[in-house]
Amino acid sequence: MHWRMFDALFRKGSTRALFVAAVVCVFVVDAAVAADRSAPIVGLGDYPNRFIELTIPFAPGGGVDLFGRTVAQLLTDQKLVTKPIQVVNRAGAGGSVGMALMVRRKGDPYSLLGIAIHAIVTPLTLGTPHSYKDMTPIAKVFSEYQMLVVATQSPIKTLKDVETALRKDPASLSIGGASLGNADHITVAKFARAIGVDPAKINYIPYSGGESNPAIIGGHVDVGMGGLDLISQVEAGRMRVLAISSPKRLAGAFQKLPTFVEQGYDVVNENWRGLFGPPEMPLPVVQYWRNALTQMVQSPAWKAELEKNQWVNTFEADTFRTSLDHENQIYTALLKQLGLLKQ
Repeated sequence: MHWRMFDALFRKGSTRALFVAAVVCVFVVDAAVAADRSAPIVGLGDYPNRFIELTIPFAPGGGVDLFGRTVAQLLTDQKLVTKPIQVVNRAGAGGSVGMALMVRRKGDPYSLLGIAIHAIVTPLTLGTPHSYKDMTPIAKVFSEYQMLVVATQSPIKTLKDVETALRKDPASLSIGGASLGNADHITVAKFARAIGVDPAKINYIPYSGGESNPAIIGGHVDVGMGGLDLISQVEAGRMRVLAISSPKRLAGAFQKLPTFVEQGYDVVNENWRGLFGPPEMPLPVVQYWRNALTQMVQSPAWKAELEKNQWVNTFEADTFRTSLDHENQIYTALLKQLGLLKQ
């Protein structure tokens, strides 16, 4: 594609135009090595007979990148995979560039994608063409949960206080968290729906990165929603936890912190990390990776990573696709109610 065509796309500024331009850029580079990657697989006895490429559809340094690099290192260090796993970052359009690449590599046994809930949410909120449905789910490896918090000095003492205020006036409390449609936002929406409040009427204030933390601590928002990493703020005495979105109490530093469920609210939300292959990935290859990951998640080294990174073991393989379908139905309904559904 000529540079003037790219320029025209970017000047239009639409999400779909930016997605197309980014995907074309990746495909041009990908074509250079397509001949090697498209070599036919001999048999599972010879697999793998060369390096595996693990695509992370986000920039280096983020949560999905950490997941991918940790899994790649442990699989090779423990000799569960006998060939190198090369982690390649291909960021763009909320993970859509990476998903489009997987779809293009149909049947390729040497390509993997590490991604999170974006495989469901991005196509729903941005209208991009590919989702988990277009790839081969291999396994959900672990999950992170959300915590509803307030500043230590906040007059809000309990989750019941939040419910009372929102029932009286859904916009009476400002709730800060990550971007619209993110796991933080969805957890807030689930809570609103559980107490009979229209999620679209909640005064949800999105922040990027960790910008919500000083807003919560400084009282610029009434309530905050964030990941388990907020435990450091809790332990430092800057925040109090009202509820965690896990189905049951977590261990370690979280064992004294209540869940939504135990307080009588049907609210569970997880932000998982998982591995996918291209469409029509050979079934013996899918099973190879599931077996390797099953052994990895049972290892002391992996359990140490879970504890260090505040990840929760929710490993599933054979039932992963069924779980995705169920989650997709829930997210579709919630995003539609929030006015964020683009398809």
